[in-house]
Amino acid sequence: STERQIDLDYQKRLHEQFNDNYTLYRDFVHINRLTQRQAVNIPLMKETIKTLLAEIDESPDIYFKNLDNNLEAEYVLNEFWLWMTSKIQFEGLDIQDKKNVLLYGRSFTKLNFLDNEFAAEVLDIYDVLVDPKTDPLKLDTARHLEHQNIFRPLREVLANDKYDEKAKKQLSELMFSEKGIALSDANKEALEAKGERLKDLGVEDYEKKLEDMLAGADVVVSLVEHYTHIWNKKKEEFEKYVVVVAQNEIVLFKKPLKDVLGVDFCPFVSWAGDLDVSDFWTDGESDIVRVINKVINAWISQGTENRTLKNWGMRYYDTSKNFDPQTFTPEPWGWYPVPGNPNDIIKDVAIQDLGDTIPEIDFLIRIIEKATATPAGQKGMAEKRQITLGEVQMVVGKAVERVKGLTKFYRRARQEFAEKWYAIVDANVATSKTITLFKTSYKGNVFPKTVSRKDWKSQAGYKVKVTSTSEQEEEKTTGIQKLIAIKQQFPDNLPLQKILQKRLLEIGDLTPEEIKEAQAFEDQKIKQMAAAPIAPPISTPTAIPKRGKLPREALELQRSTRELRELTPAI
Repeated sequence: STERQIDLDYQKRLHEQFNDNYTLYRDFVHINRLTQRQAVNIPLMKETIKTLLAEIDESPDIYFKNLDNNLEAEYVLNEFWLWMTSKIQFEGLDIQDKKNVLLYGRSFTKLNFLDNEFAAEVLDIYDVLVDPKTDPLKLDTARHLEHQNIFRPLREVLANDKYDEKAKKQLSELMFSEKGIALSDANKEALEAKGERLKDLGVEDYEKKLEDMLAGADVVVSLVEHYTHIWNKKKEEFEKYVVVVAQNEIVLFKKPLKDVLGVDFCPFVSWAGDLDVSDFWTDGESDIVRVINKVINAWISQGTENRTLKNWGMRYYDTSKNFDPQTFTPEPWGWYPVPGNPNDIIKDVAIQDLGDTIPEIDFLIRIIEKATATPAGQKGMAEKRQITLGEVQMVVGKAVERVKGLTKFYRRARQEFAEKWYAIVDANVATSKTITLFKTSYKGNVFPKTVSRKDWKSQAGYKVKVTSTSEQEEEKTTGIQKLIAIKQQFPDNLPLQKILQKRLLEIGDLTPEEIKEAQAFEDQKIKQMAAAPIAPPISTPTAIPKRGKLPREALELQRSTRELRELTPAI
């Protein structure tokens, strides 16, 4: 369609950058006749991406707050969220999502409800096309969006009862024609390339799915899910539609999104680490590394070739002397005959040294480290110059602060994911469907609880709170330090002491049951101390100090008394 072509052209301008970033990360090198003739790659791209990923590779904690103040429903929904995220391997999706942003500048996660269950997948960057006028902060402002490169066996498409029967017949005729066979071969090649990219992103089970698909399918079909707005004459407003197109020409499915998924928002979550005001496709951290990595690769390649040519020992010789030299085999104390003066007949091929490029390479690497906030200490390497531990901590601390800027956008995406997850689940989970959740006590006992949709339903809805573990620990540690300082000013304040004890127990990763047991023990100990009888103080006779050991005031008093007694008879 016209919309899809517009979106494809908008993305195509970045395909060369995407390919370079990906190949450098995968250690693939494209050689050429001018700048890089040797297949040499310095793994700066992989080193930088892995360092940054280690700093932000932490799945955040998501909590749903019930706006009806229904604590029971709130508890059930949060336990259901934990069960659901474990089932869809949310931590793995989280890593893939971050790696996409670091490599390409943006990532997409698709949310769906298939076979009566919630599903989510991180998409290949080439698979999503977006309206050029989309607000970079909000994907739902896109007038149209396409999920392309959906490859399915023809037999699977024909067996789908949701697709139009007439359209399926047209597709079958197309794919079994001469044109269709060529299309199927092209689809298989594109499918294999996509499998390589997804495998590198950490989708470990995709290779097995790919093998099963190619082994069991003689014909592979390319589908496109087109999300667009179509004018509804009755409602007199635009309505979101889902249109499934096969091989860019046969419409298999066309329905309102509300009828398909029960929601009227775009079932995708997208985020970027370096937002731009006017361009939806923003730069990634890999774009900083790409050019410098290619320059260093060229220098190392040229230096390698230079040393190789010098090692070959190539020489010119004078053909007018009727001299046909043979290749000499080097050997100790070898003698090699030449008909005449060797200096007049033979001359070495001049191959000049390229010079030492190590300082320049080190300079370029430091530029990358500064631009991407990945200093040597953060990569696990020691600095060449001698610096103090305080300087190391300061450099790494500044780098961590810069990386935290990336996580701000990331947390917004996780909040949007949780909000859309709740809306999709609330709209599609049947009222009669039950789920058994399990809760483990601090003693190791497992308690099952069967819940249904009504157990977490809320009239006012839920508010999503997203926090990272490191932020929580930092806030708790700072709060405890303040409490300890306050407690020193009020040493006998029992309520303040109990609050401090509770905070200390919470930071120790104890379960609520364990915290409750520890607090009960402290309360019992305080009661026992309060009930214990108070022993009377033991009186001890006051020792009479020896003469000469009295304080000065006492000695003055004794002298005054003696003088008074001596004067009394005279009076």
